[in-house]
Amino acid sequence: MDPDDCTKHIERPESLNGHGSGGERLELISVIWEAVESLISPDLEQRMNGLQRLVEYDAIRQLPLAAYVLTSRITEPDIEFRNQIVKNLGSLAGLIGSGAGAIQSVEDTLIYQLSQMRMRRIFALLQVSVYDKTSEGYVANLLSYCSYAGTHLAQILSDRSAPADVRKQAAHYIGEIGYLDALPVLERMASRIESRGNDDDARMLPALQYAVQLLTAP
Repeated sequence: MDPDDCTKHIERPESLNGHGSGGERLELISVIWEAVESLISPDLEQRMNGLQRLVEYDAIRQLPLAAYVLTSRITEPDIEFRNQIVKNLGSLAGLIGSGAGAIQSVEDTLIYQLSQMRMRRIFALLQVSVYDKTSEGYVANLLSYCSYAGTHLAQILSDRSAPADVRKQAAHYIGEIGYLDALPVLERMASRIESRGNDDDARMLPALQYAVQLLTAP
C-alpha cells in the first residue's frame, strides 16, 4: 500500500489514541507502520520520507516503537539525515519529565535506549555536533541520559587517530554535562601538551582546560 494513497483521505488526528472510525484508524496504523519500516530501508529517500511521515503524524512523541527505531538510527550513514534524527530525538529528550513532551511510555523507551549507548553511537553524535553547531544542545540532551558516555568520550578524546574536531567536541561535552570520571584523562592530556609545547595536540589545550575548569568549579 502506498502511504500517500492512505493519507489523501485521512485527517491528521489530535492523538493516535484518539477517537475515529475503525477504518480510519486501521489505515492510519498502516501509514505509521510503513513509515517506521521506511527508516531501515537501504534507500535514503525512503528513510527521509519515513521520518517526515512520523513527524507529520506526531508519532515519535506518541509511539514507543517510533522512538526505539529512531534511536537505532543514530548511526545513520547520511550525516544530514542523521542530524534530523538527532534533532527530533534531542527535542524529546529535552522535555522529559516536563509534562510537555512525549507520553510516558515513549519517555521510558527513550531513556532506556539512550542509557545503552556505547562508543559507535556516541561517536556518531559527536560527528553531528561538528557538522551542525546548532545541534550541540540536542546532542547534549541525548548524551545526558547515558551514564557510560563519560568513559567513551574520554576514549575518543584520547584517540589521536580520531578527527581533531570530534575530539574537541568530546572534551566539550565532558565539561558541559559534567562527567567527573573523565577528569583524570583531561588533566593528563593537558599536562602532557603543556610539557611538550609543540605537541600535535596543542590546539586541543584550550578545550581541555575549559572542560577541567567546568569539572573542578566549586
